[in-house]
Amino acid sequence: MSRLLALTSLFVVAASCGTASSTPALTFHHDVEPIVQKSCGNCHATGGIAPFPLETYEQVKAQASAIADAVSSKRMPPWMPSDSCGQPFVGDIHLEQADIDTLVAWTKSPLEGNPADAPTTKATLATLPHVDTTVKMSAAYTPDATLTDDYRCFVIDPALATTRFVTGYNIIPGVNAEVHHVILYVVDRAQALAEDAKDTAPGWQCFGGTGINTKGALGVWAPGAGAVAFPSGTGVAFGPDSVIAMQVHYNTRAGVRVPDQTQAQLMFADRAVTNAYLVPIVGDGFSIPPNSTGYSYTFDQPNQLGFDLDVWGFLPHMHTRGRHITMTTDSTCLVDIPKWDFHWQRVYFRPKPTTLKAGGKLSLNCTWDNPEARTITWGEGTSDEMCFAFVYTTVH
Repeated sequence: MSRLLALTSLFVVAASCGTASSTPALTFHHDVEPIVQKSCGNCHATGGIAPFPLETYEQVKAQASAIADAVSSKRMPPWMPSDSCGQPFVGDIHLEQADIDTLVAWTKSPLEGNPADAPTTKATLATLPHVDTTVKMSAAYTPDATLTDDYRCFVIDPALATTRFVTGYNIIPGVNAEVHHVILYVVDRAQALAEDAKDTAPGWQCFGGTGINTKGALGVWAPGAGAVAFPSGTGVAFGPDSVIAMQVHYNTRAGVRVPDQTQAQLMFADRAVTNAYLVPIVGDGFSIPPNSTGYSYTFDQPNQLGFDLDVWGFLPHMHTRGRHITMTTDSTCLVDIPKWDFHWQRVYFRPKPTTLKAGGKLSLNCTWDNPEARTITWGEGTSDEMCFAFVYTTVH
């Protein structure tokens, strides 16, 4: 009997120890809401580009299985660069594995918890320190009724009397639910106005670029990006003979197709800054064979300027058959996007630059799949491809 009592006591102690060390149940307000706000809420908001909002417990619970699938496969949030490539990027919204594990575990038993545990402050998008001018499309545009993905370029004109240095920008969509992404190109005023005048609708149809000669780009905006400030003390020169061709990608798969008049806020330098350049890296020598998978092409851009450059940011670009794109220097990985998605493009800035030595080189590597029975080469059109990047750089 004494041995039985001893064993019983042992099991009681073991059970009580197990209870004491058990992990508290995950709840929406305490564990999940902070993650959703940080990495999901800017797109999944009422009237946002995402197909449903994720602002309340009820809304998130209703999408629990979809959330688990999207984050575990890393389709969402739409942050394309690999986190294994050098230092972090500014504005990184990717989910750490611990956050993914928390979301997936919670969806299996989606408890609400105590509303008092909710974050006391809501996540907000980055804004510019100051706005010097706001420019917009000359007239509202309704996306083409025959297209679910409509790419349209619009002339927006800061009307500068002298050359200024742009140090940041922000995009304000007219209709959040249909503006999927925006690219700001610097183009010649006369060429842009001539292209715009070819039909009576605002702007002109464009895909992959403007379709006219460009002087560079100011950057890319996508939902959730907020305002973009260039690295401190740097700016891009913008002269009075130039305008911005604002390429807007309208995605109407959510059923929204209404007039849009998107705006751009620009911030100019109020003191002397280092002149920055958005240097195009153009790898146009590829020829993608018919019915090919994983066809890769590498283009090397040597620094033949005779002096070192500081490389701060990257805007990689391919079309819809792209699968993988990387940029490296002689010894450093700059950006690696292992699962390219044409619909989620943006400019990526490092908090500190990488120095490209005189005589060194930038290497751009692109990989595509071509399921068609024809060879695909460089071009602006939907049926063509690109291996391209803008690099934001200053003299070292």
